[in-house]
Amino acid sequence: MIKKIISFVLLICIFLCSTPAAVYAKKVKNLSQLERRAVETRFFDTADSTQVMKAVINTLQDSGFIIQEIEPELGYLRATKSYKRKFVNRGRVAGQSFMLALFTAYTVFSYGSTAAYMADPTRKISNELHAKTVVVDTNVNVEKFGKNKTKVRIVFSQKVLLNADGYSYVKSAPTRIIKVVDPKVYQEFFAQLDKSIFYEGI
Repeated sequence: MIKKIISFVLLICIFLCSTPAAVYAKKVKNLSQLERRAVETRFFDTADSTQVMKAVINTLQDSGFIIQEIEPELGYLRATKSYKRKFVNRGRVAGQSFMLALFTAYTVFSYGSTAAYMADPTRKISNELHAKTVVVDTNVNVEKFGKNKTKVRIVFSQKVLLNADGYSYVKSAPTRIIKVVDPKVYQEFFAQLDKSIFYEGI
């Protein structure tokens, strides 16, 4: 019986280690600082930076962002949105699965007197396998460039929050912060911004 329990837990561990984890952004080649800045920046053929800022706000709100801070004089704004998504740390699950297997074996040998030791790794595995809250933080700078252009630079980052109970509660401190570098994310935003600027008649 004990061999079956240990074998089952270890099989789960091996399976999790051999399958790809869910990720929040596609893997892209390493970009230099200048290349990243180029991806994050667009120039628009208008000197009306105030109207461009309004178009940025509309684009973000249409995408589900909530505006948190605006500094009109500096041409700066910050917006956030959150959603649930699964992200499995395979190494953490593998380690806790191994601990669970050891505690299970120890519990069998102690005739159940140490069963309480199994609670902690079980809880940690459950939390890791449940969907986590992800907060997308966006910082935007809008400024005039030359006589007839406006420059927009936007930076996306994602903060993965740690589950406290595996379901709804989260700790305030993120377990990881991921700067979004996938060019497609920025291309999609600027495409939407282009449409918003067109509709605004700028």
